[in-house]
Amino acid sequence: MRNNLFKILIIMLLVGFLTAFSFVKNENRNIDFENINFIDSDLKFISLDSVNKLLKQSDLLSNKFLKSDLNLKEIEQKILDNTFIHSVEVSLGLDGQLGIIIKEKNPVFRVLNDNYYIDSDGNKMSLSNLFSERIPLLLNKVDSSYFNKLGLLGEYIKNDMFLSKHIIALTQFEEDLNFYVNGYSYVLKIEKFDNYKTKLKNYENFFRSVYNEGLLDSLSSINLNFKNQVIVQKK
Repeated sequence: MRNNLFKILIIMLLVGFLTAFSFVKNENRNIDFENINFIDSDLKFISLDSVNKLLKQSDLLSNKFLKSDLNLKEIEQKILDNTFIHSVEVSLGLDGQLGIIIKEKNPVFRVLNDNYYIDSDGNKMSLSNLFSERIPLLLNKVDSSYFNKLGLLGEYIKNDMFLSKHIIALTQFEEDLNFYVNGYSYVLKIEKFDNYKTKLKNYENFFRSVYNEGLLDSLSSINLNFKNQVIVQKK
């Protein structure tokens, strides 16, 4: 009985020693910064080479660093400083390879006069030299206090199969919204940001119901501000 307990104790001590040794060895492993693994990072506005260069030029990455010295949160923050990046997650594998998941911002409007995007979170986003997003144009200067509302509106339009192909531009003066549509000269009018989903859905139903009747070409404006009604004005 005592012999069995002694053997079990020896085995437990041996396992503990090997585990501790493996942990220390792993923490003292050098990091492979030459082969960063960008996981599911399909980037349009910034290149992976640019991210690589950004990291390698910073003081955060050095081949002299051990695994135990690396601060993953600081690396994430460095990448987030880029205007195109929405979120980033940095991890470190047991083999010492750095893994990075990057998600770009989602632009929903392009402000024509000042040449920048408004993203779905209501933030200002720079234009990119690599890629230009095909999204509705905002034709007037925009007060930043409306960015959040415009971000939500733009995300709704972008995610809607009909509206994303149909609305090409808008003007926004405080709570008054005028939308311009693809292929027609009339203006869609909405007052206030409230209940725009219902109003735009009413418009879509109206558009589909009269599409083949030739009415749309004769209109100058469509007012969506009346409950469950679409009021049209002819040229």
